Amino acid sequence: VMKSSLITGGSLVQSLVPRLCPDLVRWNRYVRGNDLKVAIIGFGKMGILHSGILNLLVPGIVKAVVDKSFILTFGVSRLIRSLKFYRDIGGMLKEVEPDVVYVTTPTNSHYSIVKDLLEHGVKYVFVEKPPTVNYEQLEDLISTKKPGQMVMVGFQKRFSLTFRHAKLLLESGVIGDIVGVNSYIRSGDILEPTGRFNPLRRGVLLDLGVHLIDLLTWLFKIRSVIKAVSRSIYTHVDDMFIAELEADKGFRISIETSWSNPEYRVPETYIEVKGSQGTIWVTEDYLKVSASTEHPLLGNRRELTLYKPHYYQGVPPVNLADPEYTIENIHFLESIHEGREPVTGIEEASETMKLVDELYREVGRSR
Repeated sequence: VMKSSLITGGSLVQSLVPRLCPDLVRWNRYVRGNDLKVAIIGFGKMGILHSGILNLLVPGIVKAVVDKSFILTFGVSRLIRSLKFYRDIGGMLKEVEPDVVYVTTPTNSHYSIVKDLLEHGVKYVFVEKPPTVNYEQLEDLISTKKPGQMVMVGFQKRFSLTFRHAKLLLESGVIGDIVGVNSYIRSGDILEPTGRFNPLRRGVLLDLGVHLIDLLTWLFKIRSVIKAVSRSIYTHVDDMFIAELEADKGFRISIETSWSNPEYRVPETYIEVKGSQGTIWVTEDYLKVSASTEHPLLGNRRELTLYKPHYYQGVPPVNLADPEYTIENIHFLESIHEGREPVTGIEEASETMKLVDELYREVGRSR
């Protein structure tokens, strides 16, 4: 029964892939014979992940790595002979002259590094989330960017096929008019005291919650912040952040972000959308729909439940950590070759960062 369900659900999703993610249909044409030179700044977890995905998609595309750690650059350079390792960004830019630079350093360094890269004339920049500490920094980067330059932000949740399916269902009116939204993003990453977020003076909302905020600004038009409260548990910043938003169409959106929930071994992003004709429940791992009428996007049914394996049957071509990371990188390469702004371009990210700032301001007002 489970195998039959997987085949049926998978068939429905595969028929929708061209609409959910055109990048996956045409990815092959952009990676064969690719002559881009890519450099990675910051060779921690995310730097290693992106370089691994890129080199599997296009063998040899990553030419250089910059990291401050002597031990890392010296040690890894002995293991990976095909890469050039640097401890200085300027030296790397001068010698390698990369077309594309990935910035996967700690958040508080994003602004200065991306600004330097843009001023140096680097054409294509990918910066991990959050792109900056606040909206003011982001605005400055947008004004620094010249015509022909591109900056993509690592909001990879927009590339999850479950969330893309949910967006398609909402845009198609499958559950009627939206009545209300409940959402959260939770993890168990911070379960003991730490001071590492003190320099940022911002916590879970900026670091983890920004994924949820980005999804909400993508799915709905947000009008205002109704209320916001935060709580410190293990740090001197927000370990939990709870808020209520109002959408342009008048419905309310509740959000909760926490990185101190021991029940979550891995992060989970959850959005529940209640409509006048049904409900959608969606996470990275599943999509569930209950509608009052049958619909082609539900396989001509009223009830639909799909899990991660339904969506990723034979796609993407590389799968390290999570499929959405590969789709994100494919989208960046395709955006470069087609000369179009990526869906998570820096201008698009401004709505997200503006809302993050407003949420923190609301907490300040309520104290």
